[in-house]
Amino acid sequence: MSRFASRFTMDEVRRFWDGVAGAYEHENVKIDRVHTQRFREALRRLTLRSGMRLLNIWSRIGGAVPYLRKACDGLALVHAELSLEMIRRSRTRYPDEEVVQTSLHELPFLPASFDAVLSLETLEHVPDPLLFLREVRRVLVPGGTFVMSLPPSTAEWTSVLNGLLRFHHGEGPHRFLSPRTVKKMLSEAGLTLDEHRGTLFLPFGGMVFEGADRMLTRLFRDGPFAQFGLRQFYVCTASM
Repeated sequence: MSRFASRFTMDEVRRFWDGVAGAYEHENVKIDRVHTQRFREALRRLTLRSGMRLLNIWSRIGGAVPYLRKACDGLALVHAELSLEMIRRSRTRYPDEEVVQTSLHELPFLPASFDAVLSLETLEHVPDPLLFLREVRRVLVPGGTFVMSLPPSTAEWTSVLNGLLRFHHGEGPHRFLSPRTVKKMLSEAGLTLDEHRGTLFLPFGGMVFEGADRMLTRLFRDGPFAQFGLRQFYVCTASM
């Protein structure tokens, strides 16, 4: 385990997400545009092409599937997920998609298997996030792209608030990380940071809020206020 390891275990993470899988879709519908903002923002940072090998990890119940398939025909897409119950539900919704079960510390793929890796709201739930990032680098081709989103440490209040108001299923075992810590781990894992951007400054649904959020994202960009965006995006290149 690395010096970045948390106190929770992989089994604790898996049990939590197995337990909330049945309510996952229903709970996220209540915050639909906030939840799906991750997919729209990720697509802005992925250059997709037919035949491209893309790994989507944590795939959950397949929320990214329609976005990715609509964006690019012929994408060689593989989904990876820790929770067996999430996988079962994903396969019911999208029976033609390839979904594999995996630990978040050891990915069941050969080195240089993928041209790009997408990982949305994953790192904060990994017991040892540096191990995960090293595995991402291992399965990427040199020069491959890694797009990741996660909340920053300044967003922990949202987890506390949800514990009181229950507006979604909760975070389960997690540790929100500061952008400074994330950047250190990316560097140690052999991933070169090309872009860091804070988004979701206004965590509300509706076109008005989404438009205002995009304006704030452009205004703050990657400056000191970027850390207050509730969803941080990191775009990286695998070292040669």
